[in-house]
Amino acid sequence: MQEEREQKYLLKIRKAIEQKEGLSFKYIHPDGQVIRHNAIYPREIFGDEKHTYFKAYCHFTRDVRSFRLDRVQSLRPTSKKEPLILRSRLITVVLILLIPTSLFTIWTFTGGDPRGEWVLVTHITDGDTIGVGRGWRYQTVRLIGVDTPETVHPEKPVEFFGPEASEFTKRQLERKKVHLEFEPSTQYDDYGRLLAYVFFVDGTLFNAELIKQGYARVIAPSPFHRYKEFRLHEQEARVSGVGLWAGKDICKEIIGNRQSKIYRLPGDAGCGRIKEENRIYFDTEEKAIKAGYRRAKK
Repeated sequence: MQEEREQKYLLKIRKAIEQKEGLSFKYIHPDGQVIRHNAIYPREIFGDEKHTYFKAYCHFTRDVRSFRLDRVQSLRPTSKKEPLILRSRLITVVLILLIPTSLFTIWTFTGGDPRGEWVLVTHITDGDTIGVGRGWRYQTVRLIGVDTPETVHPEKPVEFFGPEASEFTKRQLERKKVHLEFEPSTQYDDYGRLLAYVFFVDGTLFNAELIKQGYARVIAPSPFHRYKEFRLHEQEARVSGVGLWAGKDICKEIIGNRQSKIYRLPGDAGCGRIKEENRIYFDTEEKAIKAGYRRAKK
């Protein structure tokens, strides 16, 4: 029965890809939660040895996600709304013709000045992914070098400190005008999201602020020139015990384990598991090495 249903859904998905139509369905997440997805536009079908997946563009969240076929329920075509779209376009044309003086204001509030140097943050997906307006266009932006805990991943449950990170990004960026900068070597990720550094008007780099305040870890799927700077911020956040690093397991000093002859530096995890009678403290890493201790693996 399950196999027949999946084959039936595959036919509908292939048809939607060919005709560029949307689909609606219920999706069972790994934590058992069932969520209704509407206006999902499939792009490709792929699979591994165990499961079949399809990648699709989500109209409402405006990003690309992957869904596992055996977790899909009640799949059906999305209702067509061509008359509403036509009416919306007609209203837009009338407004452009009747109110030309408002065009500059609309341009500004949907994406920035005429030179394209500034954009408006119009949507927050999660802590490290946002949506911006550029002129009349919408663009999903993935922040370079940072990784906040998951809150919207279709294959993962909500992770520790994820909601706090998303709320921080929303509070700081939503409806704010920001400046984007890019790495010349890599401008888009595998999901078609624009990779960028996000700067406030005063020059503050928001990517770095996420790390400094403990809302994000450093991630480097591809090289970026601020890697060392971001790693330093992460180390400082670990030592300070903020956000993600607030647990007792994070080392605040150079601590060695007398039994294993392993030492850990400030910011390393694992100190909470060392019994007090087995602990030895060092002023410098050199002293730990001279005493015959080796660095714990990261």
